[in-house]
Amino acid sequence: MKKRSSAPQKSSPLAQADEIASLRDELEHSSAAVATRLRELDALANIARSLSETERVGLQTVLQLIVASAQELIPAAQKAVIHLWDKEGQTLAVQAVIGYEQSASSQIKMRHNEGVAGQVIASGVTINIADIKKDERFITKGAAPTFRSLMVAPVQSGERRLGTISVQSDETGAFSDEDNRLLSVLGTQAAAAIENARLLETTQRRLKEVEALYRITRELAASLEAGRLMQEAADLLQTSFGYYNVSIFIIEPASGQLVMKQGSGKLGALLKNTRLQAGAGIIGHAAETGAAFLTNNVEDVVFFVPHPLLADTRSELAMPIKVNDRVLGVLDIQQSPPQRLNENDLQLIGTVAEQLAVALQKAELYANLQESLNMEKSMRMQLIQSERLALVGRLLASVSHELNNPLQAIQNALFLLKEDAGLTEQGRQDLQIILSESERMSGLIERLRASYRPTRLDEFQPLSLNLLVEDVHALLAAHLRHKGIVFEFQPEPNLPLISGLPDQMRQVLLNLLMNAVESIPPGGRLSVATQTRAGNEILLSVSDNGPGIAPLLLPRIFDAFVTSKENGTGLGLTITYDIIHRHNGRIEAMNNPQGGATFNVWLPALPTEPA
Repeated sequence: MKKRSSAPQKSSPLAQADEIASLRDELEHSSAAVATRLRELDALANIARSLSETERVGLQTVLQLIVASAQELIPAAQKAVIHLWDKEGQTLAVQAVIGYEQSASSQIKMRHNEGVAGQVIASGVTINIADIKKDERFITKGAAPTFRSLMVAPVQSGERRLGTISVQSDETGAFSDEDNRLLSVLGTQAAAAIENARLLETTQRRLKEVEALYRITRELAASLEAGRLMQEAADLLQTSFGYYNVSIFIIEPASGQLVMKQGSGKLGALLKNTRLQAGAGIIGHAAETGAAFLTNNVEDVVFFVPHPLLADTRSELAMPIKVNDRVLGVLDIQQSPPQRLNENDLQLIGTVAEQLAVALQKAELYANLQESLNMEKSMRMQLIQSERLALVGRLLASVSHELNNPLQAIQNALFLLKEDAGLTEQGRQDLQIILSESERMSGLIERLRASYRPTRLDEFQPLSLNLLVEDVHALLAAHLRHKGIVFEFQPEPNLPLISGLPDQMRQVLLNLLMNAVESIPPGGRLSVATQTRAGNEILLSVSDNGPGIAPLLLPRIFDAFVTSKENGTGLGLTITYDIIHRHNGRIEAMNNPQGGATFNVWLPALPTEPA
């Protein structure tokens, strides 16, 4: 046997050349891998920087950067797209694309477990299809696709699947395991961007909600005006949350209808006082059921009632405003595409509706309290007036009694003097004048006593107010002509009768007309009108074009001894007020906007007997 030499054998020049070439290839491959890795790291670093600035650059910009990175880092990727999962619609909708127009296949929506993207959403596992024409998992929708290879990775945060990121290639078997890994990393980055954006959006919305509720609560504590609070809430909701329209409807107790009291913006002003029948439309449905109603497609709601001024409405949320189980009204929110309403809106509007319910209840209690106070004040004033009238009555009864006795003695003495044969003709004429004036004084005293004498129901009789006005006018006609005052009477034909005392009602008319005549300058105008009013009442109006009633005297015009006349007693209107109230009527004095004053008297009409 030959002994083997232990010395190393020299390789041939050809073998050395192959070895050098192999080392060069390894070096070049390593350099390419390093370069690829550097590009990958650079792209991911760029995405990371954008993620930290999501608030400034916006979610759409970050997602568009991710699909651009997918196309750049995966050599075979000719097209890339990110779909986001629409939880409410249960579909995948395109959010960012690169490599083709969005109007093509990128607009196709997939449902859960439908197609490759739907399966990735369901499983959370990346799917790599070498040839879509030979894989049953791929579903063709619309036009036949032009690509052959497809790889889809989930966009997920923890266990929550937010969407998918996919790449396409015209070549078969285009994507490797390394591409699979890289696409999954980009999917994770997209999920982080979406979570950041949603967190930011949620935080901003919560801040707006807190601010809105704080302002509404502050208004609630500071204001007792329900109208002002409702307007503040409507405008605040629209400006803070971008709602298309905000309306607040209140149930009208008398009719049961829903009346729009306040609304947001210019549309709200145009729609104010809109009325809805109970149960009509989404708003009426919420009021009738006492439960909130939310829809993102009003066209699918059979009881939806469109409004021509709100043609862009697509979503609507109607929230009942309730106190305990009593529905006071409805807070209605409407939204236009592409915005949609969700659970956050439901929670916010529910809280605002609760605040409005408290405010409306508080305002209602305040209004009732004010009404009670006004009623108590009115009753107190009536008692004071009654006491004053009673005092005046006793005073007049006493004075008239005391005056009547000496007046009777004077009249008797005058009658005796009249029989004296020694009187001259001039003396008889003077004596007749004195007798006439004494009789007039006696008649005045008798009328005063009659005005304050207790009346009985059997003394009342049916009276025609039109005839009474004509009688009093006949007494004053000469005086009116002397002053050049134009008298206008507008009687209502077939005016119902009233029940009253003729002398006292004549006294009322005489007092009202004489007061007007004394205030009108020569050449003025005096107007009287009668008409039937709702509630079986008759209205008598006496108007003049004089200087009107002094503002300081107007609130106390029916009080005793209140007058603006130099020689007046201030008892005429007091007696008038008392007579009207004893006839179960009421009287009101006011100044006319164009000048002068008007006295309105309401009296109950006698029931009309059937023919």
